[in-house]
This record gives sequence, C-alpha cells and structure tokens, in this order.
Amino acid sequence: MSWEIIKEVVDVTSKIATTGIAAFGAWLAWRTFVGDGVQSDADLNLPSPTPSDDQVSAAAGSIPLKLFETRKQTTWLKITGKGLECHLDERRPGKTGGHKWTVPKDEMRRVLSSSDYYVNPTLKINSGLVSIGTHRNWLYSKKLFPEPEQLHHEIARLLRTDAT
Repeated sequence: MSWEIIKEVVDVTSKIATTGIAAFGAWLAWRTFVGDGVQSDADLNLPSPTPSDDQVSAAAGSIPLKLFETRKQTTWLKITGKGLECHLDERRPGKTGGHKWTVPKDEMRRVLSSSDYYVNPTLKINSGLVSIGTHRNWLYSKKLFPEPEQLHHEIARLLRTDAT
C-alpha cells in the first residue's frame, strides 16, 4: 500500500513539474512573439547623443514620418539640412532619446538608387523591422503601417525629398 502512495505522489509531482515547464515555455514564447515594444540602444550598440532642438532644423516641405510608437517611445524619420535623420522621443525614466543617426544627403542618393532600404514585417504582432542603408533593424509599429509596402513607399518618398 505504501508503494502505491509513493507512486501516486511521484506521478502528481511529475505532472505538476511538466505543466510548470510547459507554462513557462509558453510564456517565454509569447514574450518573444509579442516583444516589449521598446527600441534599445544597448540592443543596437549605438550611442545616445542628445542635441538641443535648435540643432534639428526641418527642411522646407518635409513632413516627419512617425515610424514607431508605444507608451514609452516614439521614433521619427525627418529630413533636415544634413539629410535623413532618426530621432527617438524617450519617455522611460533614466533613458535618453534625441538624435540617433543621420543618412547624409549624398548617401541618401546611393540608398535610393540601390534600393538599400528594407521593411521586414517579422512575426511579431505589434512591430516589424526597417533598415535604411547601414542603419539596420529599427522597430516600426504595425498599427502605423499595417502593410509593409506602405512604409517602404514612405521611406522612398523621404529619400527622394533631398536626394533628387
């Protein structure tokens, strides 16, 4: 009789452990699939310079393109006197936003002519990735651009603004 009790205890413990491991695996897969929706300098190995607003002068007739938006961050692409710039509005405490990178005007021409800009919708629900020239894997919001072709077209429009 005592062997039957031990066998039942081992069986129940085994089922609990198996269920716990499966639940943890499912949670981990869900977090990977959904993502945390935050563009991180650490993930991209980029510095975080923060120039003043007067250093960012928008070119005439250029409308900034909102690329990514969450409660914590907004990423913009803008045409300035220097070229195509990426700016991050950061709302997380202790984190700095500001200017992240610039594609100079002559480089804009090369990127446009060689079609060196890509939109990857990925399998995540809320975000995909965009690459422009050497600036790879920046997040974009699928709620802003449900169709990747739409974002591809908008990036081409920005590149043509000063690249002609």
